[in-house]
Amino acid sequence: MSLAHKLYQIGQFVTKDDIKEIIEVKEFKEEYRTIQIDFKHKNVTLSKKAINDQNRTMFTKKIGGTSNSYYLYPNFEYQKENDLVKKFKAVAYTFENSIMSYANEENQKIAQPLWDYIREYDSDVLGLNDFPKDNYFLIITIDGKTIYELMPEVWDNYYNDFVDAHISKKIKKINTPQLQEEIDFITHQKELCGYNPNVKFFTMDNYNDKFKPQIIDKLPMSKETASAIKRGWMYALNHLKFYHKGLEYIIIPSMVDFDAEVYKRLLKQLRNSNNDIKIQASKEDGFVRRLSKQIEEFDKGKIHGISLDILFTEVNLTNLSVRLLATLEDVIPSRINQVAKEMTEQNISASIKRAENSKDVYLRDFFSREELFAIVTKNTAGMKNRIIQEKIYLAKLLLGYAEIPYDVLLKKFEHQREYDYEHKKKLDEGIKNWINYPNSFVDTEDKVLTFLKSINAIKIGGNR
Repeated sequence: MSLAHKLYQIGQFVTKDDIKEIIEVKEFKEEYRTIQIDFKHKNVTLSKKAINDQNRTMFTKKIGGTSNSYYLYPNFEYQKENDLVKKFKAVAYTFENSIMSYANEENQKIAQPLWDYIREYDSDVLGLNDFPKDNYFLIITIDGKTIYELMPEVWDNYYNDFVDAHISKKIKKINTPQLQEEIDFITHQKELCGYNPNVKFFTMDNYNDKFKPQIIDKLPMSKETASAIKRGWMYALNHLKFYHKGLEYIIIPSMVDFDAEVYKRLLKQLRNSNNDIKIQASKEDGFVRRLSKQIEEFDKGKIHGISLDILFTEVNLTNLSVRLLATLEDVIPSRINQVAKEMTEQNISASIKRAENSKDVYLRDFFSREELFAIVTKNTAGMKNRIIQEKIYLAKLLLGYAEIPYDVLLKKFEHQREYDYEHKKKLDEGIKNWINYPNSFVDTEDKVLTFLKSINAIKIGGNR
């Protein structure tokens, strides 16, 4: 099953309220001063009176890309802002892309003079330059009422037109979607296709418009299918994306014999795993042990046919584009739990920080040398990409998606014997440490070798 199918599956369970929860901002950690710019007939006034009723406003996260990002309503939060004129003029993007698109025809006529005023604002007649650097709410109102109060249909229409066509053309000055009847590649029904789910590593046309016809031909999507994929992607980015010691990863579950109630339970368990006290308490665990705690409910014999895609990512929070670093497809929960069990039973740790008085053997000494070097040389930021790739390789090794050749493992053993974390020779009065204390090195190497053999992580062939 493709990633698109899996996102579609998630999207089938994502409701309008879920999407509103994802895009809306309700909690603010800072103290803010309110600036209300009120349009009344031909007069525009500025007020500093706070609007405390949350039912009158809807603050949202950014919508759209970096070049033309906008908000659903003209209610804005600024932190440590010292150029309110610039921010006020940028409100025009929200009017152009949201209000003038999603408001009904009558309200668009009401909004047009506001949009014109903001675009033409130049001489700072409102005195916005007089405000010092501070945290501000900037709210646009008409006759004292917020746009959210006056135009609730903006939110409804945004959700109803959740996706756009890949290609639109101006026909009689009207932007007209270019659609054609095709077999929807997910539902296999004949539908009007040509819609874009706008998943940034999923659609080629995010990078070059010339690919748009190709993707329509290869992945014909109806409005309903594209909307479901987009809902699934937004849900995954907000509720199924996790962080662990420099690793950012998304977990996408799927089922062979699909059961809607079970699947909803899986999504809920994953979503709640970030707040699980037991998982939080184990923050010093390695990646696999943490992952095992996140999905331990999936492998108790009651639920069968579950697999997980683990996507290692870097998400740009401004435009939600994704740098996909690696993917482990169809990981079986039992494999994760079995590896975690072997690590516990064999006293193997994948943590970077060595616990006090620990008797565990630490894989870091052989598989996290880049990170250890970065730590001791205080250069973790400069070596970020190399550290992430190192972490991903170890995850692949532990979860059965890579095998290490035996000779490569021996070289890692040799490097650990010869060099410390700063790549300096390990010497004790001119004599190599491993010659003075051979047993401690050999015992550790034997335990690592035994563990890797037990999870079938050593490449077959060659001298073993």
